[in-house]
Amino acid sequence: MGLLDGFHSVATLAFVLGSALVSVRLLALAHRTRQAPEILLGSALLCEAVLGYGVLVGNLVLRGGLQVVAKDVPPLAVVLAGTGKFLCDVGVTLFLLFVVHVFRPHTPWAWSLAGVLALLLWGGFAVGAVHGSFRMEQVGSGAWLCEYGVIWTHQLWNMTESYRYWGLLRRRIALGLADPLVTNRFFLWGTGSLLSSAAIWTASIPYAFMGDLARIADITPVVRIVTAVLGLGSVTCSLFAFLPPAWYRRRISFSASVLERVR
Repeated sequence: MGLLDGFHSVATLAFVLGSALVSVRLLALAHRTRQAPEILLGSALLCEAVLGYGVLVGNLVLRGGLQVVAKDVPPLAVVLAGTGKFLCDVGVTLFLLFVVHVFRPHTPWAWSLAGVLALLLWGGFAVGAVHGSFRMEQVGSGAWLCEYGVIWTHQLWNMTESYRYWGLLRRRIALGLADPLVTNRFFLWGTGSLLSSAAIWTASIPYAFMGDLARIADITPVVRIVTAVLGLGSVTCSLFAFLPPAWYRRRISFSASVLERVR
């Protein structure tokens, strides 16, 4: 267990630090460009993947995992849970705004969908807070399903739109009408969003066994390792998308030039 715990800790730290690097990169770019996409995405990553996730990890460590009963939860853990959930939900909201602003800025249904999802998210957060969700998750309640339903699915919208743009731009590379690095960035961002969704789903598995504390204890090590691997994959995609090393840029450019000659 020591080795597994060590791997999970290192992977978690790498995820948070990698996400922080991408967030700082985007916010620094936003400071120069004053453009909404950089501000929204940089802030979303900062709130959800760095601050919110980091605080929630601290909350779980302090309370000793999901197995602890409500009466034994330390007061500080309650504060951390509320703060972490709030920051994560702010991040989710910013991600929704990013997707609509970048991919569907003139599509009424997209703005409506983002609005409905935001209402479900924050409605679930507020009602859950009133009923003590910061001390113990109200698993299966209407408020819990509303909030987590959005948390579970928001990255899928990001993934779908990114892959759609990747497909459109990839067909234009051979004609010299698209930047290969930008095209690849959509692929990486879509893949990173998929891996993030898978990590969130995996991390939520123990909630299905809230009535069986022994079962939660049994599956938690596997859940933590799988979540850590998925998180590493996700943050790697983000780093290569927004902070690509020189060798990777050369590789993408070379692949694009070969594709142009073949066609």
